[in-house]
Amino acid sequence: MADHYFQHTFENGLTLLLEKMPGVHSAAMTFLLPAGVASDPAGQTGCSTVLSDLVLRGAGGRDSRQLTDYLDYLGLQRSSTVGVHHTRFGCAALARRVIEALPAYADIVRRPHLPQEGFIAARDLAVQALASVEDEPRQKVMIKLREQHFPYPLGRNTMGTAQELAALSLADCQAEHARRYSSRQAILAMAGDLDFEPCLQAVGQCFGDWQGPADQLAATRPGPGSICHQEHASEQMHIGLAYPCIQETDPDYYVMRLAMEVLSGGMSGRLFTEVREKRALVYNVWAGYTSLLGIGAILGYAGTSNDRAQATLDTFIAELYRLGRGVTAEELARAKTGLKAATIMQGESSSARSGAIAHDYFMRGRIRTLDEIKSAIDSVTVEQVNAWLTANPPGPFTIVTVGPQALSTPENR
Repeated sequence: MADHYFQHTFENGLTLLLEKMPGVHSAAMTFLLPAGVASDPAGQTGCSTVLSDLVLRGAGGRDSRQLTDYLDYLGLQRSSTVGVHHTRFGCAALARRVIEALPAYADIVRRPHLPQEGFIAARDLAVQALASVEDEPRQKVMIKLREQHFPYPLGRNTMGTAQELAALSLADCQAEHARRYSSRQAILAMAGDLDFEPCLQAVGQCFGDWQGPADQLAATRPGPGSICHQEHASEQMHIGLAYPCIQETDPDYYVMRLAMEVLSGGMSGRLFTEVREKRALVYNVWAGYTSLLGIGAILGYAGTSNDRAQATLDTFIAELYRLGRGVTAEELARAKTGLKAATIMQGESSSARSGAIAHDYFMRGRIRTLDEIKSAIDSVTVEQVNAWLTANPPGPFTIVTVGPQALSTPENR
């Protein structure tokens, strides 16, 4: 740990994390700010998404064009996304270029211009993105599933709503920048061909005097849950399914992950084998674990034709219950291989590692090493998996369907 993983929390609350990756020449940065959709004010859902675009439209001594040109000059592969808890800015390039980019990112998060014309463009893009969901029923069903299943406001659509985006103003975005683009609870994670002391000095120079209020976690209320159908004229039916699961910090986390790998770990998973290969019911089917702070869930999806939709839903649920009857040693061995392979591949990417250590610190308050993860996977036994499955049956289900007609579900039979 001391050789490759480093951590420092500045007096202003910003936490710097670093993973030194021998053998690579690149580096990546992931910057998490406490400005996710869950903390959007009531009546302003989508504000975080608009603001994440707006802050890139000129900052510090550079206007929008100059800022874009400078980041391009550094050769940065860049991203900005809004999630439930955070607004995330990321970049990757040659290691020295990532360090050179820190002052520009300090301008972006601390000293954005927030121009009126930029606000109008950013809001218009958000409205267009939201409208495009109507043409993507697969995306639509998963958005609605999260809204139905997760507690409010954690299940909100990060793109917002058309009505609330239309009412959003530049003054709203300026106020939210001042409130939530804050050093308190912010996480800056770096990974790659980097040494800790120079990074600590550079981050301190750019962000050490940054201040701001600590954002409070939003009060939650249970999601609607249950069964929901949305009419959509189509030859296809899209099915989303969710049910509660353990938190990511639970001692049985790896036991659960391996059980889900047996269920839906690629083409050897039971769902793909039983629902698609044997019965030819779907063109796409999967299920997987997802987590928010303090909450875990299994989310699943199936896309099929209308005439096969009822059989698809019935078979999907039947496979969830069949999993509860146990897995075999052979299935567990394949699941371990698949999960470790994904872990190893992630370990070769500086972008993936910067994102992973930022996520770990937010969820767990510490960094997991790759060796720790692989060791934890290897230590799980088939007896542990089967005991966990017996003690944790699937359900209660939240089911969302998008298509021409509602399906018969466990609740309405």
